[in-house]
Amino acid sequence: MRKIVVSIALAIVVSSQAFAFDFKMPGLGGGADAKQKKAQDLVDDAKRAYGGAQYPKAIALATSAIGESPKFALAYMIRGKAYKDVGDVDNSVKDLNKAIEYDPKMAEAYFIRAQVNEIMGDMKSANEDYKKGCAAGFKDACK
Repeated sequence: MRKIVVSIALAIVVSSQAFAFDFKMPGLGGGADAKQKKAQDLVDDAKRAYGGAQYPKAIALATSAIGESPKFALAYMIRGKAYKDVGDVDNSVKDLNKAIEYDPKMAEAYFIRAQVNEIMGDMKSANEDYKKGCAAGFKDACK
């Protein structure tokens, strides 16, 4: 079985903050490759929708990507960000938790979850996530 690694890099500007994503999605071989490709295409579309402030569309596209690849951490992170931006902090936290579960090195997910925790008034958790995001290399979390 051969393995395919898909690398994506993304810079999204939200408010005055830029988020850079770097995620590798290992291939599963066999028929899963087509599902992976479809999931990646859907995530690319979700990123474009998110970048254009089309948050409900980004949520729908990321949800479809998750349907194709249920452990695709970047899809959960994008959907979690979009949920945050439409004010659905409960679903945002759930998705960010999943993103971190599937990719514990995803520094941006810690940063975004810190922001959501801050919105919810949980400063202790927010500070812990800012520290984790900073330690994982996301510079905006170090401020």
